Amino acid sequence: MPGKWFFMLRYAACYSDRKMPYPCSYGGKYAEAGIRENTGFCALPEMIKRYKSVPVFILAIVFLLVSEAFPAVDTGTIRGRIIDGFGKPVPRVSVNILSHGSRLKTTSDLQGTFSIEYTTESTKLIFDKEGYIPLNIPLLFKETVDLSAGDIILWERPPKGGLFVVEDNTYTEINTVQYYSESDKKEKRFYVKGSPTIIKGQEFRIVDFQEDNPLVTGKTLYRVDPDGFVGRIVFSPSQHYIFEKKPDNYTKIADNAGLRRLDLPPGRYFYCIGEMTIRSKTGFGFFFEIVNN
Repeated sequence: MPGKWFFMLRYAACYSDRKMPYPCSYGGKYAEAGIRENTGFCALPEMIKRYKSVPVFILAIVFLLVSEAFPAVDTGTIRGRIIDGFGKPVPRVSVNILSHGSRLKTTSDLQGTFSIEYTTESTKLIFDKEGYIPLNIPLLFKETVDLSAGDIILWERPPKGGLFVVEDNTYTEINTVQYYSESDKKEKRFYVKGSPTIIKGQEFRIVDFQEDNPLVTGKTLYRVDPDGFVGRIVFSPSQHYIFEKKPDNYTKIADNAGLRRLDLPPGRYFYCIGEMTIRSKTGFGFFFEIVNN
């Protein structure tokens, strides 16, 4: 601030001197916002010429207010490439940077690459294209630098809600089936009825896309025997559950979509919506069978 005051007073004094209507002998590290550094000439002669009779201190205050009202905003650049879940570039994607009360826009090129500026005020990076699941990435920056986002996956929108296996170039829908239960005095048994979707290979990805409201992301993965038996709950001498549950890795990719990554041995499996409990009678889920390639 002392430097600004010094410059403004010197600048105003220069133009209040009738012997020096335009030239300004001062230049150097304080030569900013209207003085070309080391040239000895001021950049606003016409404006000052009109008001050269205004007192020095008033001109100084005016320049100070202008400087503080329009502060410099540093910007950085985010670069990246947009691909789909099959690894192919996605062209013509709308890319938006949201800040407090403003929006910057650009579009990915034919190779899926994009470049967009941001500031420390930027709060969200949005990718959107018709036929794809919109992607929103929160932002929090303390400083601006040039960033490489690498490959960003924009998932193709499935035709409806459900679970879809990501194949080489398409989605394969997993069959939705019903489970039911049978009880006696000793235990409660659970079964799946219906045909499983055949999946080749043990490692694969599943897109979990939902259109229901409210969303139900909680699912439990059970191993199923060849006869459709899932498991049982024994009542006595103490209640305990006998199921073969499998680990489930769920990652949110949008407000209504997630990605599940699985590595399972050959066999039949059932993704139960929710979980089978002592109160469960019937319900729904997704039935599939893994076979060797």
